[in-house]
Amino acid sequence: MNTEITDNNAKKPVGWIFFDAECRFCRATRQCCGAVFERRRYAWLPLQTPGAIARLRLSEAELLAEMKLLLADGRVLGGLAAWTVLLRSVWWLWPLGVLFGLPGIRWFSNLAYGWIARHRHCFGDLRKSSDPKSRHRRHSAFFEMP
Repeated sequence: MNTEITDNNAKKPVGWIFFDAECRFCRATRQCCGAVFERRRYAWLPLQTPGAIARLRLSEAELLAEMKLLLADGRVLGGLAAWTVLLRSVWWLWPLGVLFGLPGIRWFSNLAYGWIARHRHCFGDLRKSSDPKSRHRRHSAFFEMP
C-alpha cells in the first residue's frame, strides 16, 4: 500500500496513522493490529517522518505526545479520539469505539490513554536507546536515597 501523503492518489488512504517508530510498544501495536486498519485503507507512518510536523500543523512536543490520525478531509485527531475513529471503522471493533465515546467511559479512557502514552517508554524499558546503561540510570536516583 502506498503510504505517501498526496492529494491526487487514486487509491488514496482514508487516513494516516502516525506512530512513534522509536518506541517498541508503538511498533508492537502496529505489528499486532496494523493489517486490520490497512485493509480499511489506513496507512501507518512514523511520527518521525520528514514533513509530519508541517503536515499535521503541530509542535514537535504535541506530535510526540501521542499517536495521531490524519484523516483524508484534513482533520487531525490524537490519542483516544483517533483510536475511537479507527475502532469504529472495523465492524467487530465498532462496539469498543462506541463504548470509548460514552461520556463517563470517555473521561476515564482519556485519563488511562494519557497515562499510557506518557509512560509508554516504561513498559519493559521499550524505548529505543543507543546506550543500554542509560536506560537503567533514568530510575537510579530513586534507589539512591540518603
